[in-house]
Amino acid sequence: MKCYCCSSEETKKAGRFRNRNGIVQRYSCLRCGKTFSLNPLDGLRIEHGKVVQIVKLLAEGLGVRATARIVDCDPYTVLNVLETIGQKCELLHDRLVRNVQTASLQIDELWAKVGCSQRRANLNHYGEDCGDQYTYLALTAREKFIVSYHTGKRDNENTDSFIADVAERVTGRIQITTDGWQAYPSTIRHYLLERLDYAVMQKLFSVPVNFVDAARRYSPAPFKGIRVRVKAGDPRRDRICTSHVERCNLTVRHFNKRFARLSLGYSKKLHNHRYAISLFVCAYNFCKVHQTLGCTPAVGLRLADHAWMVEELIEKAME
Repeated sequence: MKCYCCSSEETKKAGRFRNRNGIVQRYSCLRCGKTFSLNPLDGLRIEHGKVVQIVKLLAEGLGVRATARIVDCDPYTVLNVLETIGQKCELLHDRLVRNVQTASLQIDELWAKVGCSQRRANLNHYGEDCGDQYTYLALTAREKFIVSYHTGKRDNENTDSFIADVAERVTGRIQITTDGWQAYPSTIRHYLLERLDYAVMQKLFSVPVNFVDAARRYSPAPFKGIRVRVKAGDPRRDRICTSHVERCNLTVRHFNKRFARLSLGYSKKLHNHRYAISLFVCAYNFCKVHQTLGCTPAVGLRLADHAWMVEELIEKAME
């Protein structure tokens, strides 16, 4: 235990007391003499039961204000819980999801807006944190497990960061299928070429001349067909598919209010958007039983031996 005052690790237990969040352990620093308590919720002044309820509601797709009305607390309290638990879930995912072995991986991006539309962001110079933001997802085809995720602009820099993270988490030879985003082939070959079977599946649409890019996000153009191109190795034809990760995109939109189109539920700040995604990914991987699998994706990938309750997720995230 590290002292909050002088950062010394020379501490000892100095009694404990009970409050509304449970039993709190107090410590005394042997260097500076200060005493401090260990708060399992990182300073959140709210009952643990309400924290669990807030996390459950957010994981089921409710917005911040709706959650605040149901739990009977301030919306900023909900955001504080989201920030604390979201940060811990990000660290939990980074700690547990390592050395993943799977036969096939599917990669796609999911669009959302933050702060304002991209058109207004360009006109008023809001900065890169506003406008279009894409969430990159890497999903195992068989276990439906989200191995890696990353949120940012759809550019080469964020694609590079995402694929580098994917390469660190998977082991052995891997088959990958992506869409036609131009940054994928060179980046994936750079990080995974020696153990890679890679194909691009690009969907073809009949897009009218006056069909602007923004309209495609709300009403897709008529589907014409697909084009498959092998980019590396010798991928199995029956595993060249992006349907599972696109179905996962629907799950993300359904269980996360911030991805709802044509509504006021979009994220106003990028860091809250990222916290919400981290919370969703951990709840999806470890808590939600997949209808096809009959278990959670983490159990299917043998990263857990049972479906976690939300209380257990919070407990493990706060360790």
